[in-house]
Amino acid sequence: MNIRLIISLIIIALLAFCSCEKDRQVKFDLEYSTFTDNRDGYEYKTVTIDGTTWLAENFRYLPSVDGNDVDSVSFDGLRYYVYNYNGTNVNEAKATDEYKKFGVLYNYDAAIKSCPDGWRLPTMDDFQKLFKSINRTKYEGTYSHGQSLDYNTIIMMCGQRELWGLKDSGYDLLNVSGLDFVPGGVMKPEWNYDTYTGKDKELLDSVIFNDLGNSCLLWKKKKGQEKDYISAWRITYDSQYEQIDFDMRETLMQKVCGLSVRYVKD
Repeated sequence: MNIRLIISLIIIALLAFCSCEKDRQVKFDLEYSTFTDNRDGYEYKTVTIDGTTWLAENFRYLPSVDGNDVDSVSFDGLRYYVYNYNGTNVNEAKATDEYKKFGVLYNYDAAIKSCPDGWRLPTMDDFQKLFKSINRTKYEGTYSHGQSLDYNTIIMMCGQRELWGLKDSGYDLLNVSGLDFVPGGVMKPEWNYDTYTGKDKELLDSVIFNDLGNSCLLWKKKKGQEKDYISAWRITYDSQYEQIDFDMRETLMQKVCGLSVRYVKD
């Protein structure tokens, strides 16, 4: 092969690589560490992104566990769930694959009260800073209700390819942020649906688990007085189009629902 042709091909490859690296926008400060919760001795992975430290895995503190296999299901107070577990034995719940892979689902009150000393539930401002840190060129301003994140930023926050059901290795930006968001699903209370009005009519005495493997729902701290419904972040995997899509409309969730939790350090 002509030496000039070889040199030309090398130069083209280098330019393409540099262009790709520039487009990725992953040049942000990143530092990994660990944190141990003294209440149960569990050691969490953490990641500090531009000065803010996040848990790099779903929280899993489990002082008690709720489900359907009890005399009377209650949604009052602090409630803790492990996906598809309906007993009340904490050790049994911790032995399940769902607990090991996805941690615990907390109702909103439990999410607020269960944070360890020196940590807190992330606010909207924390998420805004996170999005800007990960992909600065896309978020020079402030996030507004209804705005959509771009695809690369979404991929940068998601981790563990097999849990999302990603079939190929084409997701080069997967989890470059180290946050490792995974699709832990949600617990929703069952309601008696009023077909005439089209609204939930009566809270029933049972819980329903949904969306494991295709949805990551995360509580965020709401400023001011909390009502029955609170907005939460939701990442969903659309298997039809084989891509991850982030719903930025801040899905309204009932406070009694069980969602995954990621805390940030004060």
